[in-house]
Formats: sequence, C-alpha cells, structure tokens
Amino acid sequence: MSFFKSFPFLCILSLSSFANDGIINIDEIAKKEAKIEKKQIMVFFHMTRCPYCIKMINNAFSDKVAKYKMEKDYIFIDVNVDDEGLIQYKDFKGSKKDFAKSLAIGFYPTVVFINEENEIVYAMKGYRKTVTFNQILDYITKKAYLETDFAGYLFDLEAP
Repeated sequence: MSFFKSFPFLCILSLSSFANDGIINIDEIAKKEAKIEKKQIMVFFHMTRCPYCIKMINNAFSDKVAKYKMEKDYIFIDVNVDDEGLIQYKDFKGSKKDFAKSLAIGFYPTVVFINEENEIVYAMKGYRKTVTFNQILDYITKKAYLETDFAGYLFDLEAP
C-alpha cells in the first residue's frame, strides 16, 4: 500500500488530537480522552522525506491487525517535525521540532507511548517490521513495561 493510501488512515486517527486553537495539547488529551476511554497515547514522530518513516506508515501502520489495535487501544498523535504547529506537554509548549528535541528525539521514525496518567512509558526508535510493531503494541497495551523491559517480554512470549 502506498504512503498516500495509508495517509488518510493516519489523518483520521489523529483528528481527535487537535485542540480548537490548533495546538496539540497532550495534557488535555491524556486527561480527557485517554483516561475516559482507557486508552494510551501513541505519538508518532517522523519527517516528510524520511524513507524509514514512509516504510513504517506503509507497512507496520497499514497492517490490519496493527490498525485494529491502534484504533482500539490508542489515541494516535501524528508529529511530523517538518510541519508547522504547536505541541503542549507538561512544561513544554512549542514547535513540533522543538518538542522532539525536548524529548531527545533525533532519530526518525520514533514512536513514544504515554499512559493515561500522562507519563512516557516507552519509546520505540527506528523502523520496526510489522510483527515486532504488533508485539510492541501488545507490550504497551498489557502494561508489561511495569514488569519487564521489551526484551524480557519477548523472552517470556517464547518460553514454553
């Protein structure tokens, strides 16, 4: 599936993430949407011409199982650091690019997961194949990060 076929899906997922004033206010999303809907927040940091970002959209994000999990368990926030727009998260309020810098994100794509309490619980840096991406979604949804790191989670999945 091409980037342009997948892009409308991402836009629909991220529509709820915009405040009326054009600022993506993650604090409000966590307080109002995530807590009420019992979902976690998934922030996708990417760049327009990043080949691995496009590959992530075309492969992992376009997978039927991943789409279902993302719609069911997550509020998706699209942060293209090449675009205009403001982000508010805790003490930060500024551009998308500066927000990425404030979180020490310098590698794209990066997916940051934020729980219902508005705390960052996991960051996935770099492209992941669909199988691994689905495992990460399960790891976050099950809140397995409270018990083990991702490598330990995978080890436990493979244990008899």
